[in-house]
Amino acid sequence: MKNGHTVYRLFDDHEEKHYVLTSFNHQTLEELVEKYKKRKEKVYAKEFIKYLRRHDSEAKEVEVKDFYF
Repeated sequence: MKNGHTVYRLFDDHEEKHYVLTSFNHQTLEELVEKYKKRKEKVYAKEFIKYLRRHDSEAKEVEVKDFYF
């Protein structure tokens, strides 16, 4: 883990984009995804985010919007 938070873009088996804010670094998140995939046939972002929150209480789905100036 690291001190800051990172937003990751997730693509699930519905091929939908989701964004999640977590304190986990990329490697830790990858390891958690692999553990999750061993338990589930398909990966859906909403369910994975709930699973992620059990390991990172600060994790949450965030909305990303375009901003032009």
